Amino acid sequence: MKKRLFCLIISVITALSLNGCGKTDKLDEYYEAVNTFNEEVGTIAGNMNNLDGEDASQSGALLQELDSLEEQFRVLSEVEVPDVFASNETLADEAYSYIQEAVSGFHEYYENNEADYSTFEVAKENYDRAFLRIEYISTILQGEIPEGDNIEVIEEESTDFDPVTADE
Repeated sequence: MKKRLFCLIISVITALSLNGCGKTDKLDEYYEAVNTFNEEVGTIAGNMNNLDGEDASQSGALLQELDSLEEQFRVLSEVEVPDVFASNETLADEAYSYIQEAVSGFHEYYENNEADYSTFEVAKENYDRAFLRIEYISTILQGEIPEGDNIEVIEEESTDFDPVTADE
């Protein structure tokens, strides 16, 4: 009987430790994906900052960088998000949607000679909204609660566990 109990305990401990490793691996993969995203976006932002916004001949290069930026947002939106950061999945999807709209608007503005400045302003607003979602993701990953207008925080109680007692 003691051998069976011992084997059962070892099996449970092994299963829990393997399960824990899976969670850690998923978290590590997620952190790595977000870090890669940040590095790639940083490179793209640096490239964009090196362009002269007043030089019409560089609009093609700007649009290429924006296309690359959109691709990075797409990749981030497809990353599997661990349950502990479940809200980040929605934020990444929203960010991707906003950056798609922004890039589309910038293309229209720079490629269409008849586009007016309001097209640029709408694109810029969508661009800002996309990056605001990325800022929220970063804040959440740092263990903080995002603050600002139109943010609704819904706290959940963790009651789906059995506490360990001294008797066990």
